Amino acid sequence: MKKSISFLVAAFAVFFMTGCESYDKPQPGDTRASAPSSFNGADISDPFGDQGGISSAYNKDMDRDPSANAGSINWENIDPADILETIYFGFDQYAIPQGERSKAKNAASFMKSNPDAKIALVAHTDWYGTEEYNLVLSDKRGSSVQAYLKNLGIDNSRSEVVARGKNGASMDVAKNSPEAKHDRRVDIVKMK
Repeated sequence: MKKSISFLVAAFAVFFMTGCESYDKPQPGDTRASAPSSFNGADISDPFGDQGGISSAYNKDMDRDPSANAGSINWENIDPADILETIYFGFDQYAIPQGERSKAKNAASFMKSNPDAKIALVAHTDWYGTEEYNLVLSDKRGSSVQAYLKNLGIDNSRSEVVARGKNGASMDVAKNSPEAKHDRRVDIVKMK
């Protein structure tokens, strides 16, 4: 009898472990409360390298409500012509990837050429994680773009971070799908 029970337990454990390897739904480890420490293997404790980081400035401002800045504008129907640039992020990341920084520089050039212009940094996440977590992550993404623009000479008073979280994200798609990758972004939108 003991051999039968031991065999069943072992068989169940092997079955359970192999079944979990192909599971592509959200896992508890997919969203973590701490800041990520790397992006594609690179250290992001200072997300901008020699440009300056947001970690200390952001931590001082953690008690703000990331959804409070949504205002009365309908962010569901942004005119594509008003989007200056779109910066994409890795899964669970808020540091601007090296390959995306030129887009922020293009937006800064536009702002310098148009001194009265204001922009909204409309930040999004994919559908993985809780609503609260994704609001904070999207706020961090928008804030990192705002900090990067500030380092390029654009005053924060000329930009507004709009944390959208997973609102409008493609639901029930795999982490590596094109839809999920597209949802991890900050749209730099001209304000009228």
